[in-house]
Amino acid sequence: MWTVLAFSTQVMGTTIRGDELPDTFPGRAGGWQGGVFYLCYTPLVLWGPLLAVLTFAYRKRRRVPSGRG
Repeated sequence: MWTVLAFSTQVMGTTIRGDELPDTFPGRAGGWQGGVFYLCYTPLVLWGPLLAVLTFAYRKRRRVPSGRG
């Protein structure tokens, strides 16, 4: 949910409530300041999807095949 909200906020230029982003929003800074913001913010946004991928891979690896045993 956090990933979807963060992405939609950036693309649509609105807050979660639907208000316009303020001019002081870090993503609007541009230049090196905007780059640092996105560099630091990306791991937080990708945490959920990456955790889901790792959880699925762990389950697939640890599952006992039903044909054996």
